[in-house]
Amino acid sequence: MQPLSKISKIIIHHSGNPYHTFSSIKKLHADKNKWEDIGYHWLIDSEGKILQGRSEDFQGAHVLGRNGDSLGICLIGDFDQAPPTKKQIIHLIKFLREKINQNNLTPSDIFFHRSFPEVTKTCPGEYLNLEEIRNLVGNTKL
Repeated sequence: MQPLSKISKIIIHHSGNPYHTFSSIKKLHADKNKWEDIGYHWLIDSEGKILQGRSEDFQGAHVLGRNGDSLGICLIGDFDQAPPTKKQIIHLIKFLREKINQNNLTPSDIFFHRSFPEVTKTCPGEYLNLEEIRNLVGNTKL
């Protein structure tokens, strides 16, 4: 695995399936895709539990051509079909605040997978709005 350089952006994903689990995603990435590890650095399940995937010492495998300086966070679920749980959003926002502080970033350094022109997916789903996430991260009252 390639080392992760200085983190300049955080990219949010969804797993695209409400029945995914950490184990099923790891199996998909390692067994089917033949990657060395899970592609995301962090995952957040429906209860808001934050699970470490790939070490932050190494590049993820979550956005082709953009893994060298990005941290990948995946919310488990399909947010084209239903919104994430309140617990997922609360823990995502707190975790994003922590990560932007650790890496000297701002809310404008947070992106969705679909933010990049070469991505044709809706990831992390139509039920999530990037500006709302950025505003929540910047609002210290949550």
